[in-house]
Amino acid sequence: MTGDSLKRRLRQGGGQLGIVMMLPSPDVAEIVGQSGIDVAMIDHEHGTGGVQDFVAQARALRSSAMRAMVRVPPGDLRHARRLLDAGCEAIVFPAIDTAEEAAAAVAACRYPPRGERGAGAGIRAAGYGLDPGYYAPEAEDGRLIVIQIESARAVDEIDAICAVEGVDMLLIGPRDLAASMGLLNAMGDPALWEKVDHAARRVKAAGKYLASTLRPGRTVGEMFAEGYDLVLAAKDVDFILDGARGLAASARGAA
Repeated sequence: MTGDSLKRRLRQGGGQLGIVMMLPSPDVAEIVGQSGIDVAMIDHEHGTGGVQDFVAQARALRSSAMRAMVRVPPGDLRHARRLLDAGCEAIVFPAIDTAEEAAAAVAACRYPPRGERGAGAGIRAAGYGLDPGYYAPEAEDGRLIVIQIESARAVDEIDAICAVEGVDMLLIGPRDLAASMGLLNAMGDPALWEKVDHAARRVKAAGKYLASTLRPGRTVGEMFAEGYDLVLAAKDVDFILDGARGLAASARGAA
């Protein structure tokens, strides 16, 4: 595990600026890693990448200060275990609605007797066998476990989810939360943001790290001031699309 892990940064304080990385490209990871952005959430829920893509992206980021966390497909604890064996140090479990589901996610990240993860030998995460300390509980506790809250039911269960031992951070997903309330794409509805604000207050009251995507009408700095520890402010595809559209617009304007 790197000495400058995302979990260690969070413990030291100060907001972390993040992006969502949809593209499974190590080249894109290497380029964006030089930008000064703190964190990339590599998306295996909506993106097209897999475990081997993560390994290539992690290698591409090794020379930069950007840290990676990976969002797994909903309910796919096997995928989470494979990512951990491949060296993932921060993992996001989406669509968690109950404390029982959160506890199962934590158990997937821990070795017996504290969890249910299989203890494979020669894995990349343990230096292919050169780091026996990888399996120690204190090393295990250095990995960041993130639970994503993105439904009205999850908000109702927020206190119980926060109380699950081993949950480090809660990531609020406003778009899916809106959908669960019958408000898909109605991102300006006050009822949605009442739910978000309630969840955020309960997360902070529980002493957990708080994360979300960038809220419409807010700046990243404002969200840090409101208590958010990590703000996912854009996607890699946004940069490409915005640049391409800007070029097309400027070329047409000059014609």
